Amino acid sequence: MKKTPKQDRKTTRRPSQPEVEAVIEQRVDRGVKTEVVDIYEEILVAIWAKIVPTLGKITVRTIAQRAVHLTAQRYATLESVAVTDDGFDFRTLKERVDERDKAAIREALKELIVSLFDILAKLTGNVLVDRLTREIKGLDDIRSESAA
Repeated sequence: MKKTPKQDRKTTRRPSQPEVEAVIEQRVDRGVKTEVVDIYEEILVAIWAKIVPTLGKITVRTIAQRAVHLTAQRYATLESVAVTDDGFDFRTLKERVDERDKAAIREALKELIVSLFDILAKLTGNVLVDRLTREIKGLDDIRSESAA
């Protein structure tokens, strides 16, 4: 049996992902040090809250663990991110954040969200991913309004 080569992750991205990445980039550009982790934590908490009622805690935990595992293969920094029944746990990562690591952590956390969206899209189609994209954009809109 002939094996098909793995597709490049960049070519398999879903249509909503560039939009999500742009919103995340804008938010993270304003952050420094552990604030970068805080921003991603806020986004992942919102994603978790939106998908748990639909998929259940056990399924979401499994999906999240898979996303962390896949991302940690490229970004060892994420090995310190734990997934519990209540969501992602960034405490250890926050303790290890260093200004020199800011760019690497930023890239790793962005890739974590992309991995999570890829898994969700494969399991549920773009219906859930589109809903999550709107949620993330909504978080950014709320944050912009409160800053004004």
